[in-house]
Amino acid sequence: MMKKLMTVLVALMLMVPSMGVLAEKLVVGTNAEFPPFEFFADDGSIQGFDAELIGAILSLDGTEYEIISMEFDALPASLAADQIDIAIAGMTISEEKGKSVLFTEPYFNAAQKLIVLADSPLQQEADLKPGMKVGVQLGTTGDIYVTDNLPDVSCERYNKALDAVMDMKQGRLDAVMVDSAPSAYFAEAIEGLKVLPENLSDEQYGMAVKLGNAELAEKLNQGLKTIQENGTFDAIYEKYFGKIETQTE
Repeated sequence: MMKKLMTVLVALMLMVPSMGVLAEKLVVGTNAEFPPFEFFADDGSIQGFDAELIGAILSLDGTEYEIISMEFDALPASLAADQIDIAIAGMTISEEKGKSVLFTEPYFNAAQKLIVLADSPLQQEADLKPGMKVGVQLGTTGDIYVTDNLPDVSCERYNKALDAVMDMKQGRLDAVMVDSAPSAYFAEAIEGLKVLPENLSDEQYGMAVKLGNAELAEKLNQGLKTIQENGTFDAIYEKYFGKIETQTE
């Protein structure tokens, strides 16, 4: 009888860690200042394309999660410190970022665009003159692009792309560089802006996990593939962007 009881207790002890792993709630990090990919709704919840995308992927097997917002350039360090498990924030896949995070397969194609005032004489990047001020969101591809390719202009960095846009409206900036989808969003939502037609980069967004966490990356890749095949991805995409040719095939 005692031997049987000990066997049951050992079996229960072995089950506890396994049950803990299954019940673990994942923490998803984003930067809710990048509409329409992620933004705060009126009720304080985080909404947007990325928020719905990760929700659709994790719901496939019932994984519990919470999504939190932080500064964009803090996401890689937060993954490394195990403060978050997944980052999804319109993050461009790059060799440099790949040194600090493990990217999934791409889920969105994007490009950098210049936003200017509607009456601005600027028609393309080449029209930017030395000393002009271009606003960017700190740590983004736009920040890197302006720093690396436009050394004669003044790169003005903001924690929120919207703050850069509003400063331009007040005459403090000559242009703002941001990704194509947010640029269209700002131009539609804020009167007196226009997006220049020139694409200044060719990039892809990926979800990111901690370096070495290949298991979670593969889970996300398989989930992404599933929702692309069952039509869920297209439904979310059309909700935020309509039927435009910028999504990953």
